[in-house]
Amino acid sequence: MLLNFTFKNYKSYANTCSFSMIANKDKSHDDNLISIGKERISKARIIYGANASGKTSFIDALEFIKIFSIISNNLVENNRIGIIPYKFRENSYKAPSEFSLTFIKNKVKYCYSFSCTCEKVIDEKLDVYNSAKPTNIFTRTNSDEYKFNTDVRLLNEIKTKNTKNKLFLLTAATWNYEKVKPVVDYILNDIIVLHDITQPTKYNISYIIENNDLEEYKKFCLDFLNNADISISDFEINTHKMKELGKKAELMNKLMNVIVDNDPEQIKKIANSDIFNIKTIHNIKGDNNSFSYPLELTEESDGTRQLFHFAPALFYAFKEGKVLLIDEIDRSLHPLLVEYIIKKFYDTEINKNNAQLICNTHDTNLLNLDLFRRDEIWFTERNNASASTEMYALSDFSPRKDENIEKAYLLGRYGGIPFIKEE
Repeated sequence: MLLNFTFKNYKSYANTCSFSMIANKDKSHDDNLISIGKERISKARIIYGANASGKTSFIDALEFIKIFSIISNNLVENNRIGIIPYKFRENSYKAPSEFSLTFIKNKVKYCYSFSCTCEKVIDEKLDVYNSAKPTNIFTRTNSDEYKFNTDVRLLNEIKTKNTKNKLFLLTAATWNYEKVKPVVDYILNDIIVLHDITQPTKYNISYIIENNDLEEYKKFCLDFLNNADISISDFEINTHKMKELGKKAELMNKLMNVIVDNDPEQIKKIANSDIFNIKTIHNIKGDNNSFSYPLELTEESDGTRQLFHFAPALFYAFKEGKVLLIDEIDRSLHPLLVEYIIKKFYDTEINKNNAQLICNTHDTNLLNLDLFRRDEIWFTERNNASASTEMYALSDFSPRKDENIEKAYLLGRYGGIPFIKEE
């Protein structure tokens, strides 16, 4: 469960961006919140802003932590780190980019932070909250200076395995240091980023079948589709091996041979890989009877296909309590369908494991205090002089509970809209 995310000097964000899922003292929609001790935590945040204002860059910043964690152990010494700092300020390219995550995993609170340039990790720190006060697991400064407050002998041995361009967190996890594994698990597995809801992720039909979740998934997916007024009564999943697809397989294999440079092991693996064909079933009522008609998924509308691509990630977000970030959630979806998806995160019967949604959109129909709390609506605005992004919450403006937020936003009262010059 995400609590706070802070970063600086990344893409269009020159200065510190502080983003929080922790609710303020506002009493509206209290039933939408997660209560843990004294903390009240939101299940959803929605972000508005003009084009090129930094909405996607915000999601990219959180995704960078995930990507860097995935590749860290594969970096050899002197490999560059794929960081993109703010570029419109003198020397900002040489200055470190900074990132900090505070979250709860397995009922324990953690705070992990690091800074890096393209060449090396500068600082890195991990604190765990076994009580109200943090316990420091490790602190890294000046790239290769470490301080350990626990398991000193073991961590001193592990630090010799690390290099300046690697995250010590990942190196320690690789060498089976148990105290960092929940943090790595959270970063790698509890954060799902979708720049397009059709974007392939590990959460797909193959993953569902491998985890024996197919029946549970089908029930979830059909309920989801039918409640969204998409009249699919059932769907079938047929599995084939790539090599069984005849001429289609021949063409695909020729392409794959080029991609894998004719590596025989990779070619064999591809030939034996599973291909899934989905057919939807529609029950159509006649004068006296009803009839079932199958359709290939490719024959369905763009919106229906998008929902089928999106459903596995949504299913596992709810099933395992993940954080789901979606760039432009309204893309190809009706506004009422987007609202329906958001409401699922507030539904305690569906969202039993406290999944969280962070998304951005241009759909102003969602700017509604009957749906969101004032601290759940955020804006990005780019400074015209510096081209740097600022991010802030609607609650900073203290709007009235009965205020027409959509109208006020479109009038420019909260910023975050394009300034269009009249000719």
